[in-house]
Amino acid sequence: MLVGSTVAVAVVLVATAAFLTGIPAGHAQGHASSAPQVEWLPTPNPDLAPTPLGLPPRPTPTEVATVPVQPVDSLKTGDCLQTFPSRWADGYPVVNCAAQHIAQVLSRGDLPEPAGAPFPGTNALDARVSDLCTALGLLNWDWVAVWNEDVQVDIRYPNTAAQWASGARSYYCFVYTFSRHELTGSAVAVH
Repeated sequence: MLVGSTVAVAVVLVATAAFLTGIPAGHAQGHASSAPQVEWLPTPNPDLAPTPLGLPPRPTPTEVATVPVQPVDSLKTGDCLQTFPSRWADGYPVVNCAAQHIAQVLSRGDLPEPAGAPFPGTNALDARVSDLCTALGLLNWDWVAVWNEDVQVDIRYPNTAAQWASGARSYYCFVYTFSRHELTGSAVAVH
């Protein structure tokens, strides 16, 4: 009995030592390679990282407009934008929301300050317009449920003292997905 217990303990110790030293079970030590085994792992490319929903990224960040670009001041709430290069673009191609598009004008409004009012600064405007663009009742939550945390809201407003002095007071709220997937349907809540 003592011999059997000693053999069992010895087998457990040998198996533990083999496990800790990386010797494959069932192979003699002479066959084990002393060179470290390196596993090939692909180098992550931040440009091709998965989106927050795990959706594949768009193959190209540059969309091509197939309809004429309309000036920003002609945009209205609900317009779907075929491309959305940035919130500061001079204009955007507007398409029917049933067609594939990248972004949508969630809301458009005018700030109440009269002509001649001092420029409040970009920090103050950023905070005010952000609040206006994230107000309850703007988003169609059925649409948002499809994209969940991938949904982004971006804002545009007169961001220089010169624009403000010229009387510009319009602000725009844009909705799109972080992953820049082509969308269909409307993100704007129906009232």
